Amino acid sequence: MELFHQQFIPPWLAGISCVLFTLLFVGSLYLFPIPGDNSRVKDKEINRSSPEYQSLRRRLGRDHPLVIQQRVKGTILTMILVPIYLWFVFSYTGVLSSELTFAARFNIFLRLLGIMIPSNPIKLLSHLFMPVALVAILFLGPLFKMFLNKELPFQSQFQWTAHWCHFKEWIGIRNYIVGPISEEHVFRACMVAIAACSGASVNAMVFGLSLVFGIAHLHHAYESYVKNGRTRQALVQSIMVALLQLTYTSLFGWFATFLFLRTSNILGPCLSHIFCNMMGLPDLSDIQLYGHWKKWIYFSFLLGMVSFGVLLGPMTNPSLYGDATSSIYWPLMVA
Repeated sequence: MELFHQQFIPPWLAGISCVLFTLLFVGSLYLFPIPGDNSRVKDKEINRSSPEYQSLRRRLGRDHPLVIQQRVKGTILTMILVPIYLWFVFSYTGVLSSELTFAARFNIFLRLLGIMIPSNPIKLLSHLFMPVALVAILFLGPLFKMFLNKELPFQSQFQWTAHWCHFKEWIGIRNYIVGPISEEHVFRACMVAIAACSGASVNAMVFGLSLVFGIAHLHHAYESYVKNGRTRQALVQSIMVALLQLTYTSLFGWFATFLFLRTSNILGPCLSHIFCNMMGLPDLSDIQLYGHWKKWIYFSFLLGMVSFGVLLGPMTNPSLYGDATSSIYWPLMVA
């Protein structure tokens, strides 16, 4: 099934472009020099007498604020360069017809990238809440564990101040703001836009682009290998990290790409990505501590996965998110 009847862009150009976007995204993380690699850390950036400074002199980790700040710069640069590239490609190949006014071409361009706010408030609420609700159903098991631990909002063990601080620290800014938005912008919106205009099928975009998204995270495995001393044990550990990350990032990529195609909007994938990052990977290692609740936890995990599969189609129905004009990728008659 093709989403576009006319093929504007050669498939080879779309494929090369997606590889280019990936290399640019990953490469930009290492583009700006990290203060400290060349002993140029300033007093105002870190206390020179602290143990943190001494470790910084040896090797900065990816979670250090100075590293995150520099990588955010590279990520923002990628978010600017990729759409500029797409604009010229779309203009040259006829996706954005020269017969249209600049305003009309720019409007089409934004729609291709899923950047638009529905005028209908009901549709807007669907974009804001339906995808997150669907992902929350998938995480029914972890949420049930949090309920038993009284760690959900408005329960006794939930601390609003501590959670709010996560969004103000650089790690939180990366994990919950810059990371999800930049990855969805590049790997979902931009890649789907150029792939769809090349006549790619739904399956090719959902599974192919998701694999690219997973591969883009493999550089974390190399960082783990270097951080742990480049030993044989570090190599084995980094391979395990790579396989794990490739698996769960590809799985999420399938869902996020499918969601973007169904809703024609980047809001849902971004919010779902943020929610998944906040929840983390499901953990059953401490299941024995829950006594008679153990079987109910297993049941909640199973129920969440089954319910997610059943509700995936209905809760991403394009008619819930827009009309025939706003659903640019997945025509309403396909739903």
